[in-house]
Amino acid sequence: MVYGLVDCNNFFVSCERVFRPDLQNRPVVVLSNNDGCIVSRSNEAKAMGIPMGMPYFRLRELDSKSEVVSFSSNYVLYGDMSHRVMSLIAESVGNIYPYSIDESFFVLDDFNQMPHDKAAELAKRILQYTGIPVSIGIATTKTLAKTACKFAKKYKGYQSACIIDSEEKLKKALSLTALNDVWGIGRRSLPKLKNCGITTASDFVQKMTHDCVRKLFGLGGLHTWMELQGIDCIASENSVLRQSICTSRSFANMVSDYNQLESLVANFAAQCSRKLRKQHSVAQTVTVFIMSNRFRDELEQYANGMSMMLNVPVANTEEIVSASCKLLKRIFKNGILYKKAGVVVSSITPDSAIQTALFDENEAKRDRNDKLSAIIDSINSANGHDTICLAIQLPTDKDSKSTADSHLFTQNLRREHMSQRYTTSWEELLLVK
Repeated sequence: MVYGLVDCNNFFVSCERVFRPDLQNRPVVVLSNNDGCIVSRSNEAKAMGIPMGMPYFRLRELDSKSEVVSFSSNYVLYGDMSHRVMSLIAESVGNIYPYSIDESFFVLDDFNQMPHDKAAELAKRILQYTGIPVSIGIATTKTLAKTACKFAKKYKGYQSACIIDSEEKLKKALSLTALNDVWGIGRRSLPKLKNCGITTASDFVQKMTHDCVRKLFGLGGLHTWMELQGIDCIASENSVLRQSICTSRSFANMVSDYNQLESLVANFAAQCSRKLRKQHSVAQTVTVFIMSNRFRDELEQYANGMSMMLNVPVANTEEIVSASCKLLKRIFKNGILYKKAGVVVSSITPDSAIQTALFDENEAKRDRNDKLSAIIDSINSANGHDTICLAIQLPTDKDSKSTADSHLFTQNLRREHMSQRYTTSWEELLLVK
């Protein structure tokens, strides 16, 4: 078995450039929620010494001549572009295992199924059809596929595709790969390894023993050590359910009104339920937390959270939102300026093995809610994210707009450099003159 990885280059920036060709060869950055810090950089921005995670106000101090073009995160656009890229990969290789919004693994029977010219052609096809440049790595394990992908991204001679298919290539790749570029080796592990004189992936494999790695870095570190030697031992993401799902946000403007906070929490809960349904799972525990701004010492500080165990594990929006609002009502405190809130669903199991309650009086209602959530998912998938939603997700402020977008939980985010949703909104289609 052989693994491949397709990684979109500077994905958020690349999405913006698809619709702004004038930004080619210019330094571009994309900011996190609330325009807080940099989460994506073009190669030109990297060459200027702009680090990942730099606060936006620091960038403005550094970029006195305004050479850098900044964008607020446009997740609706990025999600749609990601779907287009993933669809092209699936057409070429069959089953894929998305790892993140800009990365996806796929599985091959052997190296002959996708030689270098075919992999390079896939990268070229994705660029032609979507405008997104990608890098492809192929090897015998996921960790080595990640390593190969980094070489494909770094060296143009690979034509966007690198394949580690021999012992000679493996040794060379490991000797040229720094520890901080190895998938699975975190910042906490780096000092320990460097103190042992280990600076490359090759050193890690050759100088460390099985027992030593297990003792110092646990099972995760051992899996990385084995994968670098070509031993497949990291399960596909699709085969393991998340232990919990959390949706939370810090607000651009602090919130004190209960109804406004309830609307935001309802949207967080709806997001969690959608994620559950997407991975075909259900959850039995719902947790809600709220907190004030801990950086504002002059304000009254308050933070609280509470959990609820449902009688039956569910994934439908109505029940998870209802439970979340009940919890919010119990922990809400008047007079507090809230800066952040969130919803967590846990005790997650597959939806194919739901343990029902003996005296469940709401079985018929739950079936209706499940069908309703499926219909809502179908409509939103065809017409745009959150085209329809529960009434409680809508803001109750009389001054709020009644459009579909007004109830999104992103309404309370600072997004001063937002681009258009070119591919998902009729009102924001690209105009060609």
